[in-house]
Amino acid sequence: MIQAIIVDDEKTSRDVLFNFLRDYCKQDVNVVAMADSVKTAHDAIRLNRPDLVFLDVDMPNGNGFDLLRQLTHIEFRTIFVTAFDEYAVKAFRFCATDYLLKPVSIDELLEAVGKVKKELSQKLDNQNIAALIHHTNSNDTVFQRIVLRDMEGFKIIQNDEIVYCEADAYCTNFYLSGNHKITSSKNLKYYEDLLADSCFLRVHNSYLINLKHVVGYHHEGVINLVEKYQTPLGNAYKKRFLEHFGHC
Repeated sequence: MIQAIIVDDEKTSRDVLFNFLRDYCKQDVNVVAMADSVKTAHDAIRLNRPDLVFLDVDMPNGNGFDLLRQLTHIEFRTIFVTAFDEYAVKAFRFCATDYLLKPVSIDELLEAVGKVKKELSQKLDNQNIAALIHHTNSNDTVFQRIVLRDMEGFKIIQNDEIVYCEADAYCTNFYLSGNHKITSSKNLKYYEDLLADSCFLRVHNSYLINLKHVVGYHHEGVINLVEKYQTPLGNAYKKRFLEHFGHC
């Protein structure tokens, strides 16, 4: 049984989430405490040592990120609960962190709890939260690294390590410098949107490349990348690709 704490400054939100967990997750989750601020949440976590914290992002006198920064060791899983905030959601996606948008959907709640249950049973590491805290401590609005889930847990990689991404059915293969490969369960469009602010460009229905790693182009529609990697260049993407290198 997962021992959980709900942290939200709004009583209605706390009650709704508590009722959803009681009605739909009673076999998996036991709510041991609820808190309405960073301070009360800090005390509840120290007292109860939960497996999971449902954490509201925006609260008076501090936010969810502030709470995490105050904790020396984060041994619990975190599911963020937030009203829509484009920047926060992007941070969660980059760091492979589970989140729920208010109003909370029962289906999304069940999916998030299922992920936590799996991670706890497999004793997967908690590096995604460390990556999230690292980024929220920075003033940089462009994410320089990404957390990828794989069968063994999480891997944190620098964006510059990514040479290109390849669609593989509903998954994405990441080809990294040093001839390493990681497969993520998210599709290529997900990463195209996520990496839009970095030096990544869609060049084919099945390929997304890091423009920093382009070393040449062949007129027959082949892009040469570092370490002898190659990708095709689709006709629909050719004009935009060539414009990046001063050609049209």
